[in-house]
Formats: sequence, structure tokens, C-alpha cells
Amino acid sequence: MTRRLAAALLLAALLAACRTVPGSGRSQLNLADESALAAEAADAFRSMPRSKDPLAQARVRAVAARVIDAARSDPDFGDPTLPPPSAWEVAVIADDTPNAFALPGGRIGFHSGMFRVATSDDAIAVVLAHEVAHVVCRHGNERVSQRLLAALGAVALDQSMRDKPSGRRQEALAVYGAAASLGLILPYSRHHESEADQLGLFYMARAGYRPSAAVAFWRGFSQEGGIKPPEFLSTHPSDTTRAARLQALLPEAERRFRPWTEPQRASTPTGPIR
Repeated sequence: MTRRLAAALLLAALLAACRTVPGSGRSQLNLADESALAAEAADAFRSMPRSKDPLAQARVRAVAARVIDAARSDPDFGDPTLPPPSAWEVAVIADDTPNAFALPGGRIGFHSGMFRVATSDDAIAVVLAHEVAHVVCRHGNERVSQRLLAALGAVALDQSMRDKPSGRRQEALAVYGAAASLGLILPYSRHHESEADQLGLFYMARAGYRPSAAVAFWRGFSQEGGIKPPEFLSTHPSDTTRAARLQALLPEAERRFRPWTEPQRASTPTGPIR
């Protein structure tokens, strides 16, 4: 196979793997098989320890159901191909770190440590809507695809320098790796987080949760302990950057807010969470 033919086939494969992100209209590359990612995620999800607090579990499931329904039905930013709420696995994970995640195939994990910051249903909705937005946008597939392309680029660079001394090749690969990380992987990861923040804000508003809670949540999250790297070295925008961007989006989110009816509220578990 000639190099020209190989390049043409690679270009055709890349074009076939392009997808438009719902709502934003951004083109993305999805080289990974979604069903394979879902199967891998299912194995990891099953191995995680579960919280023994039934009230916490019930509250997270109730909020998740409303958020998922909103993400499926939103006319501008939704994805009707998402599994319905009843098909999702939602679990409170026994882990003291303030974290949460949503996985391909319809799985949500909410760390018990997140309740330190997410102390209301509105705040829980901030977290869950953000994570569901990651699934809608297929950010996990996109990150895998970017790392695959970066790895292919490293192989191509190494092959192009095969007649050079080993030391020069290693130095060039190190520079390439740093450039790929700082110039591609980390900036895109931060963009994914901002994209999920925006869509998540609209999903929670449509689900009947107060959009202003998102700004308050990230301002509160910035007070969590721990050393955080500079933004350009991080996979996430800084908490203050996120709060400022969400503040700017509040007028649009408020227009999308759909108050929840009292009969619906009466069916939701309430009480202290820990």
C-alpha cells in the first residue's frame, strides 16, 4: 500500500468518525467504539464500593431521573438517543473525595464526599447535569480519540527520525509529548468541562432546579482544600473561571427554567444527607 493511499484511507476514516456535538454544533472526532467503552465502564462501575445510606441513594436517583429526562427532551441541546431514566444505573459511591462521574452506557456515580459541597437538591442537580452533559457530548470518546491520534503522531515522528541518534529521538519525542499535552489534550479537556457546564446548566433549569445554584456551587467548591495546579496545567478550568462563565449564562438559563410542580415535589425523598 502506497503512502498516498494509506493517507487517503486514514483521512476517510477520520471524516467518517466526525460527529456534531448536540447544541454547540462543534465537530468532534469519535474513533472509539461506544459499545466497547460502555462495556469497559460497566466492569469498572461494578467494582466500586457503594454507600450504605439509602436516603442519600434515593435523593441522588430522584435528581438524576429528572436531569436525564431533561437531557433527553431539551429541544435545543438534548439527545433523544440517551437511555431513559429507568435504564440508568445510579449509585452513591463510598468515597470521601468530592467527585462524581457519568459513563457511556448509562451509569452515574456520585461520591459520598460530594455531599460536603452539594448540600441541596439544586446543588446535586448541578453536579449530575454536568456529568450527564459529558455523556451527551461523548467527551470520553473524544478524549480517547485524541490520545490515540497523539500516540500515532509519536510513532510517525519516531519513524521519521529512525536514522538519527537515540538521544535526539528521545528528546524530540519528549518535546512532542509536552506539546501534545499542553497544546491539545489539556486545552480540549478544559473545553469539554466548559461545554458540560453550559449544557448542564440548561438541563438542570429544564428539570426544575434553580440555575443560580450552579454559580454558588462552584464558588463553594473553590473553598475545598487541596493544592490545585495552574489552569493551563489542569484538565479543568479554575473554579472561579467556571463560576464567572456560568454567571454570564444565567439569563439564558433562567429563561429555560421550568418550575417543578408541588405534586412532583411531594414524591421526592427529603431529609439530611451525609
